[in-house]
Amino acid sequence: MYEHKFERSAYQVIAGPFGGGTGSRDFLCVMSLDGAVSVYEQQAFGFRTALPNYLHPFPMKYVRSADAFITLNADFCLVCYKYQELADPSQKQKCPVWSCTLGETVCDIQTAEITPSATTIHVLGERNYYCFQGNGVLWFTKRLQYTPCCFHPYILGDHSEVKTMCMIVSDTDTVLIYEQTKLRWSAKLFYRPCIIARASFKALQGCLVLLSETGDLRFCYLGTEPMIFMAPERPPEDYKDTKNQLVQLKKELQNMSLRDEADTLPLLKLNTRILSVRSEGPRKLCNVEVDVTPSLAISTVQITFQTITPLVILPKVVHLKDLTETMTIRALAHRDDDDSESVVSSMECTTYAYYSTASDELGVVQQIVRLPLSLAYESHPTPPSDFSWSAKIVVDETPVALRTLFNEFVDSSPSELCFRAIPGFNAKYVWVTAVPAIRSYEIRSSGSEYANVVFEEILFRHKEYYKSKACTVRCDKNEILVAELYRIIEEHVVLKEKLQFVEDETSLLCSQYRVIQKCLFNKLKENTVQSVSGLSILIDDTHESLMEKTSETKLIQKELKVKFSDLLSVTRLLVNMLSLCSKNDTILEEFKETVVYSTENQNWEDIVLQSLSYLIGNKITLNVHNDVPAHLIMSLKTLIDFEIKRITTVNDEVPNKLKIENSRGAVSPIPESEEDFYT
Repeated sequence: MYEHKFERSAYQVIAGPFGGGTGSRDFLCVMSLDGAVSVYEQQAFGFRTALPNYLHPFPMKYVRSADAFITLNADFCLVCYKYQELADPSQKQKCPVWSCTLGETVCDIQTAEITPSATTIHVLGERNYYCFQGNGVLWFTKRLQYTPCCFHPYILGDHSEVKTMCMIVSDTDTVLIYEQTKLRWSAKLFYRPCIIARASFKALQGCLVLLSETGDLRFCYLGTEPMIFMAPERPPEDYKDTKNQLVQLKKELQNMSLRDEADTLPLLKLNTRILSVRSEGPRKLCNVEVDVTPSLAISTVQITFQTITPLVILPKVVHLKDLTETMTIRALAHRDDDDSESVVSSMECTTYAYYSTASDELGVVQQIVRLPLSLAYESHPTPPSDFSWSAKIVVDETPVALRTLFNEFVDSSPSELCFRAIPGFNAKYVWVTAVPAIRSYEIRSSGSEYANVVFEEILFRHKEYYKSKACTVRCDKNEILVAELYRIIEEHVVLKEKLQFVEDETSLLCSQYRVIQKCLFNKLKENTVQSVSGLSILIDDTHESLMEKTSETKLIQKELKVKFSDLLSVTRLLVNMLSLCSKNDTILEEFKETVVYSTENQNWEDIVLQSLSYLIGNKITLNVHNDVPAHLIMSLKTLIDFEIKRITTVNDEVPNKLKIENSRGAVSPIPESEEDFYT
């Protein structure tokens, strides 16, 4: 019995006949947290050396047939160091015999001896399982579709029919047994072990030994034969038949939902009230009240308010429990204080009520109301003369007087009214004129993106005024703002490119910062007398550049948010104008659901492109390159123009097929049978 006191914090202890000895005596190798390797030859201390390119401790394994140590360095490269080279004090720079870049951290490293002179090296990564020959040649690799916890490789059979097997435990408490890269068996475990091994006890061969983190040791045995039956491959599907089945299924679901709505009444009733607008300093506030009335006892209710930025409602979500009588929910609507530059694209507020009863019956009720226009606009006495966009709304009835139509803004009876967007420092105006002589409303604005809210209010209030009879409202399809939409799409794509470029530069600076940090750590670890002032200056400059790029990223993100609000406003205005000259309301509704899409990650172009391509089908073949924004914009223009023609043309009088060169291939997932590769 003997004892050694470690001078450094130990990370791993390895035992083996280091130096190629064949005796029964094993030496000890202790790897510390700072990358120092200490070797103890029984009672005597052997030597200590530091591994190069070391930043974080990773597993280390001794390969007896090669008399070498295998580990992972700071560059995520698997490296092999000969024992004699580590033990030689004359070699200051330790060079690996071979190395292989893995690009991921390693959970464990194990070896399996096929013969005394032939050893395989097995490495378990975060997403891959690797097997190397003793000379460092990659034999095979397996891509894992789960997160591994531990593994144990072993050899089955004689030398003539040897099989390389491996047991891997996943994070779902499942053990998977592979023969090289082919899955042969899997089983559910009692718990998640941190160590798994294979042992034999007398007549019981191939017993599984499991050890948990709490010290629970179990010996398990599979003891069953796998079923030989394999499910046959699915025949290739006919996409035309599948599409017809999908259309039929949608019709059946729609008919079923209509029958359910007719037969079943909701258990909740919503009554949303919009109160008057008040001012608190520069802010405009509006109280919203919702009466929630249950017809039966409701166990839980979630009330959710949805608006389009920059308008917000607080609180956004309200939870109720054990609702048996009418309860009033109060909320406050206003413009977001941190978003003063975005355009208000819609005044609609949707109230959702998700409820469940004591018998677990679920339901949802919604109600759409319009917030006051004075939250986004205020009246202005003098209209400017530099309007860049105009449109005309033609009605069959006499236009409603502006004093009646917008009674919250004017007291007299003017023939024209000027609105200014809030906040006023943007100086964006919308001018409305009622012309009874030609039965129309004329709208002019500083930009098309500022006109949609007023445009919607005119349509809504005019129809409400003449709700006792059917109103006919029209506009000239030549005034549809297609050019303005394309201009904003191009500007939005340019901003996204600019943001991606800055983020790539930030990523490179972060990598440079980590490299400099690693060099500083190495200098400090080596206790060198050389000055590190150069590295200090370099890391300060890199940090300053990172801060500049971070500030630039925030500015571009803010610009991108404002531009997306412009895009959303113009698309809503386009849909509203198309509704006044539509010849095909079904296509119009599909087009509206596609383009009026608010997304948080601002990936509007890609989503709309895919949705329109699906709606149009094979009538247009596009030329799309994911890495070329110009092709993306051109494809969007082609699809939107085609849809506008379908909406505004009688009997779909458009070309049956518009052909453009297609150079985009389909993307399909990699089958598991093709994931493996051999070298």
